[in-house]
Amino acid sequence: MRWNTARTLIAGLCLTGLLAAAQAVAQDDDPMIGEKPLSELLKQLKSENRGIQVRAAKVLADAPAEVRPKMMPKMMVLLKSERENDKFVAAQVLGECGPAAKAAIPDLLPMLKGTQYERNRAAAAKALGQILKDAQPAKDVDEVIDALISKISDDYDSYSDVRREVAQALGMIGTTAKKCIPKMTQVLTQGSHGLGSTQDQEYRLVRRAAAWTCSRMGPLAKEHMDLLISRMHMEGESCPEVVVAIGAIGPVQANVIPNIIDKIESSGRGGDAGSLKVPAFAALAGFGEKSAAVVPLIRRALQGPMWGNDAMPIRIAMMKALPAFGAASKEAAPEILAQIRLGKSQGDELSKTLAEEATKAYKAVTGQDPPTGK
Repeated sequence: MRWNTARTLIAGLCLTGLLAAAQAVAQDDDPMIGEKPLSELLKQLKSENRGIQVRAAKVLADAPAEVRPKMMPKMMVLLKSERENDKFVAAQVLGECGPAAKAAIPDLLPMLKGTQYERNRAAAAKALGQILKDAQPAKDVDEVIDALISKISDDYDSYSDVRREVAQALGMIGTTAKKCIPKMTQVLTQGSHGLGSTQDQEYRLVRRAAAWTCSRMGPLAKEHMDLLISRMHMEGESCPEVVVAIGAIGPVQANVIPNIIDKIESSGRGGDAGSLKVPAFAALAGFGEKSAAVVPLIRRALQGPMWGNDAMPIRIAMMKALPAFGAASKEAAPEILAQIRLGKSQGDELSKTLAEEATKAYKAVTGQDPPTGK
């Protein structure tokens, strides 16, 4: 009797163990991501309801790293779907997964072809850049770079969204994609409908992406310096990436620093030019004491009125930049003290930051703590 009871107990334990193991295998094959299993999220990803689809894509894109190896093969299947929207959302999710989705590259490359919908071409280009961010040179990486370059050259894509994402993707890859640099000329200058027009706003996004890519290339993109300076004077406020690119490339020509200073001054005192002035002061600071000629301009700007939404960020940018200009910045000590007082007189976060940065600047340029009670 006892033997039968023991056998029954052992059999029950074995069955429980087998069931638990089977459940674990099933769960491993269909892991939970957030509050839902992968299978359910994949169904939602193919939903006709755009809201459901977007929410599912967001959850999948944020999936934990340990789940992604299970997720990738099932996402890659969608890249070959007959439904164009499936390809689009799959490319988006895979791109957000970054280098972990490298196995998807062979399926993403064909999506760049002109036979695909334009938004799918754009999504594929973006995903390729995200997956190969800061990639090291390799044969498969070079294949992607060539395919991307073709969309702004030999196989020129007629849709600006695609060209924008292609330019951005090349910048994401970084200096390994340096062969794209000569091709940036056309992308930096495209748009023939006049600055400010509705059509030009579309082209401007492409130019901004191209300028950003030049900044990612750094000094390797010095061949575009004259063009970037020209674009800065034409549209620096609405295309601040050109200023960032100039700063990243460096003062490779004698006219770089004077042109940045001239552009800052021509933008006037209005604080709404912050999109240009903040990166411009950062660029000059990056050049160090070579940019000391900007100190008198900073002093004049701080002595007079400044208005607009960007006035405070511009003041902060000046404070951050001044220590980089060496001994010449000591002359600005009175203006720096005034910024400390201004920052302390107001209670918002930007004012607090101004006071902090001005205090640092004063110490850096004078070698002393700012006087108290002033």
